[in-house]
Amino acid sequence: MLSLSRFCERHYALVLLATVAICGLAATQLPLAYDDDVIRFLPEGDPEVERLMEIADQFGSIHVALVGVETDGLFTHDNLEFIRALHKALADIDVVEHVTSVTGLTVTEVEKTADGAEKTRHAPVVPQTIPTDRDELATLGKWVTGLDYLVGSIISQDGTSTRLLLQLKVEMDGERVSTKAAAETIREIIDRIERPSGVTIHYGGAPFIAEAAANGSQRDLKRLAPWVCLIIVLLIFGSLGSVNAALLALGTVGIGILWTMGVMGALGYPLTLVSTSLPVILVALGSAYAVHLLVWYLDHDDGVEGMMVEVGWPVTVATLTTVAGFLSFMVMDLPPMREFGWQMALGAGICGLVAMTVIPAVLSRWPIERRGATRASEAIDNALVSMAENSRQNRWAVILILALVGGFFGSKLSNVATRMDTRSFFEEGSEPERADVFMSEQFGGAVFLQVLVRGDLKDPAVVRAMADFEDRVRGVSGVTRVESITSVLSIVNEAIGDGRRHIAVKPKDVERHGFLAEKENPAVRLLADESWTHGLIQVAIGGFDTQVVRQVTDDIRAIAAKHLPAELAIVAPSNKLREAVTTDAAQRIKSLTGMPADLAKIESALTGADAVSATAAARLLKPILTREIGDDEMVMVVEGTDFGVLADGIGQDVAAARFDQAALRKRLVVVADPEELEEPAGFDKGVKYIYDIAASELQTLHVEAVVTRLVAMAGDGLEAAVTFRLAAIVYDLNGASWHVPATLAPADAAKRPITAEVSGYPIVQEAMAQSVRRNQINSLFASLPLVLLILILVFRSFRAGLVGMLPTGLTLLVTFGLMGLFPQRLPLDIGSSMLASIALGVGIDYAIHFLWRYRKSGLEGAMRNTGRAIVINAAEITAGFVVLVSASIVPMSNFGLLTAETLLTAAVATLILMPAMVEWWTPTTPTRAGGE
Repeated sequence: MLSLSRFCERHYALVLLATVAICGLAATQLPLAYDDDVIRFLPEGDPEVERLMEIADQFGSIHVALVGVETDGLFTHDNLEFIRALHKALADIDVVEHVTSVTGLTVTEVEKTADGAEKTRHAPVVPQTIPTDRDELATLGKWVTGLDYLVGSIISQDGTSTRLLLQLKVEMDGERVSTKAAAETIREIIDRIERPSGVTIHYGGAPFIAEAAANGSQRDLKRLAPWVCLIIVLLIFGSLGSVNAALLALGTVGIGILWTMGVMGALGYPLTLVSTSLPVILVALGSAYAVHLLVWYLDHDDGVEGMMVEVGWPVTVATLTTVAGFLSFMVMDLPPMREFGWQMALGAGICGLVAMTVIPAVLSRWPIERRGATRASEAIDNALVSMAENSRQNRWAVILILALVGGFFGSKLSNVATRMDTRSFFEEGSEPERADVFMSEQFGGAVFLQVLVRGDLKDPAVVRAMADFEDRVRGVSGVTRVESITSVLSIVNEAIGDGRRHIAVKPKDVERHGFLAEKENPAVRLLADESWTHGLIQVAIGGFDTQVVRQVTDDIRAIAAKHLPAELAIVAPSNKLREAVTTDAAQRIKSLTGMPADLAKIESALTGADAVSATAAARLLKPILTREIGDDEMVMVVEGTDFGVLADGIGQDVAAARFDQAALRKRLVVVADPEELEEPAGFDKGVKYIYDIAASELQTLHVEAVVTRLVAMAGDGLEAAVTFRLAAIVYDLNGASWHVPATLAPADAAKRPITAEVSGYPIVQEAMAQSVRRNQINSLFASLPLVLLILILVFRSFRAGLVGMLPTGLTLLVTFGLMGLFPQRLPLDIGSSMLASIALGVGIDYAIHFLWRYRKSGLEGAMRNTGRAIVINAAEITAGFVVLVSASIVPMSNFGLLTAETLLTAAVATLILMPAMVEWWTPTTPTRAGGE
């Protein structure tokens, strides 16, 4: 150290010129780019993350932005014109693939032409010419809010709000689209459009959350960094009593930051959400090296050489432990955290190097007047010496008290909560939090689980199995809404198919309905991929809570494992399977409606022979028989046949559940013209024709009757969509084929593959939470032995290493115990996951300086020559980080608070515990070569 000191003194000009030159080179690499890709913060190799990325690649679900429009009343001319203007302006943005809004949607209708043919017509939900008449607007609003499949998805239940779904492009010109830049562009475009009075815009979805987090952190740092620097300068000045010394301390840190960021730029590393805090952290932590050097220089008359010989080595060791602490980040599975680890290690190392070279060079050229002892410094020194003596004399009391403190906080460690949900990033009342509340209240939530279904989505059996699965999911506690391709296909079938809201029976119809749906609204691509072999079920959860999400996920996975097996079998209805199929339908109805009735009553309602009365059946059948027999003579009957009596007889068969083609033939034989019976084949053909028509109409009547019963059992308040779904379940139960698990079907039954996997941001956030916990432990166990080894080697004593680690161990217990005491306010997140390494790498600096001085000057010398420097540095760092508490991004605010507490606790623990413990170590006096 003496050689380094003499080199800097003799060649101060060379040192300073080299410093300036390197600063110039570093400045050429600035400013650094900013990487807003939040996907990089997902843990590498995690299966949940890989599944989410697979879904994102297929459906682009990560790149969906939500624009909510809140009004006093949506259906006014000005409000609808505003939404249409929004749609048009947003659709013209290069990065937007397509926009879904109420003014851009169409409905499919079937019209009868003059010659009786059917013609499909696509009509806009909102007319091209928006009416101005209040009555017309009221009628339009009533009609649109009556479209149950739009309510809760595009339109709020009360008709006051709507939202636009923007599918963003993933790539443009071969480069990844920045979701942050896209979100900023969308905001800018919307701000240009004059909005009517009473309209509020809300921005939701992953792109806006990424933008809010990135911009918020950058704004916080721009706003707070100057205050951090100012407070540190003032505190250093107040403690050192010299403006020049304070500026020199801060200047060395500034040089260290510039060099560090220059290296990052030269290597092509941009700033991230985490590394944007690097300058502030280095200002607070890096100034410690300069403070320790300058305190000695100002208090003693041994000049630069004395400063370097007495303080240079402990500063060097402290730098090494800080570097070791941050290098432990390299064991983390989050790439940005690994990058931040080596960048902070580099920054700490550079700050230490600059302090050890630039400060001696500057002081050699421009010495600072020694202040000597002042009343304040003497008072502080005397107080520290007195406190140390008391700790030594009452060591067992001190150890017991601190052990109790450690035990108390240690008992709270199990309560530490890990939160990685997006809501925890923002303060209550912030714009993102208000948007989240709006989306939850008006549209069932902004948090979605996704179920990826693999199977042939053009196969009616596969799509119906999906719909059956969704029935059960809707009954899971915490689920507020379920959307998938099944409801889209059902609505199209209602419009242009058989008029019923259920999945079409024929594969060619399902394929045609899917083609029309995609043509009408490209957002269908968010629910089914291009090949129609993968479907996505979106499951909305009302409010984010880690425990709720975990339970909902477990429930859905259990449902998928049981009811979406690897294979489905397509079988004809049979008495052997009827009980199992009916029970399954009853279970789904109970789950879907939440009705209090037990399964037996629901099954009875589904299978009861008296669902359709004989009178109702006869009333339905009489005009059919009159038309098909009396008019068209599909079956000739004897003259004077009473069709009312015939209908009554067949109605009795229906009510007794014995109506089939054979029963109808038996009834018609009695009234058939003898000539008709002379040609049995022709007669049977006519019977079959009449039976098919009658059976279809009777089935509709039966479904309506059963649904009426079920609705009565469920009570009032069922949504229209649920009633439609009940009808589809009953219709499928009485259909020509059933889909059942392959294990229940004969070996020769037709099989259809189908599987389901649950994913989504909530699950990935849970995976991230587990990653943060895992990384916390891994980094701690990586840095702990490394720091201990450095202490043992430096002080040539295993006991000294353990004694030096004790204050840091207590600090860790207090810090994480506080997080356990206040788990909602101080959760473990990405920011606080750095605390263990900071406590080990930086907090132990105090112990190093203390042990070093104790070895040379004893307890009193350690407290007089090092204690005050520890107090100054602790006050400076604590004040600097406390400024971050006012940050708008919650993890940054928590990080500032906890880091300030961590380093303050480390300083206090060092000054109280070390005097009580240090006499257990008998130091060896360092040689000049080895220690100085």
